[in-house]
Amino acid sequence: MATAESIDLMAPLAHSPSHEIQQGAIRSLLQLKSRENLPPDVRETVGSTLEETERLSKIVESLLTISRLDAGEALMSREQFDLAELVTNTADQMRLLAEDKQVVLLCETHGRIDVEGDPGRVKQIVVNLVDNAIKYTSAGGRVDVTVGTNNGNAVLEVADSGAGIPIEAMPHVFERFYRVDKARSRQLGGAGLGLSIVKSICAAHHGRVTVESSEDEGSRFTVELPLASGHALEVKHEQS
Repeated sequence: MATAESIDLMAPLAHSPSHEIQQGAIRSLLQLKSRENLPPDVRETVGSTLEETERLSKIVESLLTISRLDAGEALMSREQFDLAELVTNTADQMRLLAEDKQVVLLCETHGRIDVEGDPGRVKQIVVNLVDNAIKYTSAGGRVDVTVGTNNGNAVLEVADSGAGIPIEAMPHVFERFYRVDKARSRQLGGAGLGLSIVKSICAAHHGRVTVESSEDEGSRFTVELPLASGHALEVKHEQS
């Protein structure tokens, strides 16, 4: 089964001593698991330990990302790029994830839409939102991804037909380690950091993310990022 990680969509993260230690532990466990003469119960224990170590490693990476974004140190580059093209390509890469869940993934864009920032980090926004939407949408459902413009901003929307978010959880969905359904999130590998990363990346790009949701009717996440200065003038001229 495909995963977002196996498609290698996440932007590179700077190394840290703790992260290096965890990567070394993972390599050691992989080497141990590959030995053919291990008893079945030992191989199973090693496999379980490896899964937990990988999960913890991803949590460490996510926390490093958030802390560096908060400190203004995590934008690898700042350049002008076409958000519509980036979103379309990323959605295409993630289509296999949707097919594995028997979920329809649709993507609609409206011409070239230029923004300024770090394409790798903005791609993380798309990956996290689309991955979440696919995870929490049942077979036979759909995820709609659209990119447009509004009031000088590029607007990315990711809407799903999933179970939705309870009203009491709405104020907390962007908090670190918050999980609406803790049991299901753990089962699906979630640590409650994906939406916090999205919020931090948006803030680093002088943008914002909001959510609308109703139980049993799905959710819609909306990301607004400032248009690149030249593109903003073009859009304003076209609308006048």
